[in-house]
Amino acid sequence: MPMNIRLSILCLSGILSLTACGDNAPSSTAAASPTRLSGHVSNDDGPVYQARIEAKDAKGLVAAKAELSGGSNTYQLSLPAGTAYPVILTAYPQAKPEAPVKAAVSSPLVAEQDISPISTIIVDTALSLGGINEANLAKAAGAAISLRKKSGGSSGAATTESFKDDPTKQHGGWH
Repeated sequence: MPMNIRLSILCLSGILSLTACGDNAPSSTAAASPTRLSGHVSNDDGPVYQARIEAKDAKGLVAAKAELSGGSNTYQLSLPAGTAYPVILTAYPQAKPEAPVKAAVSSPLVAEQDISPISTIIVDTALSLGGINEANLAKAAGAAISLRKKSGGSSGAATTESFKDDPTKQHGGWH
């Protein structure tokens, strides 16, 4: 599946999930058990095959780390029980460590989260709106989808059939 369609599917799934959440307060959910996360890492140059990934909890503490190497852009990490959400994932590509890509995970139910330029836009926009919370992430995702459509990204029509309300997957950076 082409990357722009995949990113649009992930963005749409996040918006639909947030419609049910719609809360302005910062998330502070703590996971009762370890959470396994996986996903793909890409930047403006395409897939990232070598990177350092950090997961910081709602308190700003590093909860987990992972390394990409070996020719795959898929990461896996485990967030320990008690991790405070939301969690910000930051990938520092070896080729461009000064240009990290980010994603936000707001629920321990999430099992798959891609880290990409779109998820970075969403995190940065939510932060500029006042912080990482459900309402700001929803607004940021809507803005990112609108930006993608204006810049020639895929249309939403191709993505709506693929979303099956799976709470273990997030769009480009959040739930």
